[in-house]
Amino acid sequence: MTEPLASDPWRALCLGSAALVLLVTAGVLAAGVLPGEPALRHVILDTASPRAVELARQVNLGGTWRILVPATVLLLAGCPPARRRWWLWCATLVLGPAVGEAWQELVGRPRPVGSALGFPSGHATATATFTVVAIYLVERTNLGPAGRRVLQVIPVLGTIAVGLARLVLGAHWPADVLAGFALGAACAAAAAWWDAEHVAPPDPSAERAPEASPHALGVTGDVRTPPRDLDAPDRWRRSG
Repeated sequence: MTEPLASDPWRALCLGSAALVLLVTAGVLAAGVLPGEPALRHVILDTASPRAVELARQVNLGGTWRILVPATVLLLAGCPPARRRWWLWCATLVLGPAVGEAWQELVGRPRPVGSALGFPSGHATATATFTVVAIYLVERTNLGPAGRRVLQVIPVLGTIAVGLARLVLGAHWPADVLAGFALGAACAAAAAWWDAEHVAPPDPSAERAPEASPHALGVTGDVRTPPRDLDAPDRWRRSG
């Protein structure tokens, strides 16, 4: 079995992200639209070129099941620590966005355009959940430091890109994306926190080491048999 990992960083990330979600939610419930949100939204929309908008439409897919499901399959297939508790990570990747949808109903803040609810952003919640899970699991692999950092930075950049794409497309207020990032990170960090404090079962794909046999150790007889008396034949000849 593997040894428990340090859980302090994941506990801190979980509690800190949850506190941020509650803080932003309190501000939204009190003010509706936070100060600075309209101005920031207008700056993003005014500076986005047609090419940037088209790129945002493509990047936007990163927050949907079309990208996240294959990414999860790759994570489980290529990361042995992920397979030890695959049920935990699959449940986390499903529950994170589900909590986000329930939070939207609880807060009830509509998007900048239309009547659909948008706080927090579902795309941001889903990608942040996946990213934190991936960071935790990749850190447990046997890859070198450089390889681990590359595989951890890629989903982080993808999550930031998806959040910016939601703003460029005018689908959310900035606080929607911020709260989505924080909520997804809190959900994933909670799973990592629990996993780090519990010894994981052995990897079923690991080969069991063969037990050493007496012949392999150079023992060919009954170890309880007393040693042979080498002087016995001489005594017999003398007595004869």
